[in-house]
Amino acid sequence: MSESIINVMEHLEALATYNGPWKALREEAPRLQERVTELRARETRLDDVLVVALVGGSGVGKSTLLNAIAGDQIALTSAMRPCTTKPRAYHPPGTELPFHEWEGVPRSALEHLVLIDTPDSDSIAHIHRERTIDVLKQCDLIVLCASTEKYLDEATWSLLRPLRGQRAMICVETKAGPHPSVKEHWLERLKDQGFEVGPYFRVNALRTLDRKMAGTPAGDDEYDGPAFDEFLREELTRERIARIKRSNVAGLLQKATGQLESIAAEIRPSLKTLETRITEADKALAQETLTLVSDHLFAEPHLWTYAVGRETSIRSKGFVGLCYRMVDGLRNLPMRLPGLLTWKGLKNSDGRKAAEMLTTDDLVQAGATMAPVRVLEFYRAQQSELALAFVRGGIDALDSPAGEAAFQKELDTRLVSVIKGPARERVQQGARRLSRWLTTVVLDAPPVAFLVYTAYLVVTNYLHARFLDIGFLVHSAAVLSIITAVELVGLSFAIRSVAWMARQGSLQDLRVAFLAPRLAFQQEKVALSDVKENLERIEAVKAMVL
Repeated sequence: MSESIINVMEHLEALATYNGPWKALREEAPRLQERVTELRARETRLDDVLVVALVGGSGVGKSTLLNAIAGDQIALTSAMRPCTTKPRAYHPPGTELPFHEWEGVPRSALEHLVLIDTPDSDSIAHIHRERTIDVLKQCDLIVLCASTEKYLDEATWSLLRPLRGQRAMICVETKAGPHPSVKEHWLERLKDQGFEVGPYFRVNALRTLDRKMAGTPAGDDEYDGPAFDEFLREELTRERIARIKRSNVAGLLQKATGQLESIAAEIRPSLKTLETRITEADKALAQETLTLVSDHLFAEPHLWTYAVGRETSIRSKGFVGLCYRMVDGLRNLPMRLPGLLTWKGLKNSDGRKAAEMLTTDDLVQAGATMAPVRVLEFYRAQQSELALAFVRGGIDALDSPAGEAAFQKELDTRLVSVIKGPARERVQQGARRLSRWLTTVVLDAPPVAFLVYTAYLVVTNYLHARFLDIGFLVHSAAVLSIITAVELVGLSFAIRSVAWMARQGSLQDLRVAFLAPRLAFQQEKVALSDVKENLERIEAVKAMVL
């Protein structure tokens, strides 16, 4: 077996075992499996004998032709009724017949041929037609027999049509006489039916039989009888038999490939449409999800301000940082009070652990609790439309609950990856910038400078035995409070600015995450990928066969 045939067979076997969502290919798979089995069997018999089937309607002279070839009465004949009820094989001694039901006559001198007389193709007995079909499946060469009275036989053609291009065929007019030949009309009609016919012989089988049994030389009244004998004995050499068998294999391959290409051509336009529909549905779902997340999680700027503020409060240093931490603690006391009333809360009263949770998990929870029903309803609507489009395109509808669960999981994964990834990093990075030493020094410089100046005045007046009145202290405290308040307002404004930038940057990250491929409809995409893979396999088979 050649390497190309091996590759073709591998592809065909993969297609023959297909059980995926492509409905047309799945329905074709059993028939393709039969062809693959036949191809395997024929490939192993390329060097074997040539199986020749004599086929035709009742009374056309098939059995007489077989007797004429053998030169003996090996098959029963009758001018009144059909006599052949089982296939009768005329073969060389020692030849193994493909079917046990065939009646063998092991007396043939044709070393490379097995000639089989088949039951009448137009028999009203169903079993007779079935046996003829069985022979046709096994044969390599069909000898189509007919008479001038019966050559346009629809019953016979109905058996042969499925084998067009898969079997070599010759025509034999078995009852030649002085009447005109039907050759031209017969061959023309066969061509119209799509049959390719090789040699044509016009013989008088009965006269050839009588002549052979009498042992006399051939006469002109046998017409092409001697030529037909020569064709069987001399022209059907092993080389030509191998060519016939290879031609049959090629025809069978082309038949299988043609049917595969037919179903492939049917689905290609639908495949492009479905790919477009999935892309559009994916984008629409991503945009809808992004809108809902933005309207809930990112529409609450105070969450981001709170998160940056808590991170800044944890890391704050210096005088202004201490004041901010006190103000932040008082501001968030209503939320922390339940935890402070427990022993566990007292042990974590610094709020570090709570702040870390609020920085990430509160934002995740805020996103996870966003109108999930609306998102799922939109997904189900899109999935339902896709399922209908898939069915119309010849692909089975897929399991919706499994796809919905996969979508929810992927949505949660992407949301959490953004919130606990770049969003959290932005919040923490902004808080680190606001609480680093340089920022602390800049913020503490005015109040510290004022405190130093006030202390200088107090010490100077004390050394000169002058005591400052209470009004000075009140004034100084007021000024320090104003300076500190201005610093805190500035820090609060900076925190809000950082929170705004973190929110905008995270929104962009979320948009990128949601619009990335494979958010939803994975089952549908896998189904299309499956169809594409098998289309490529069909194209590969077609290229190798042609």
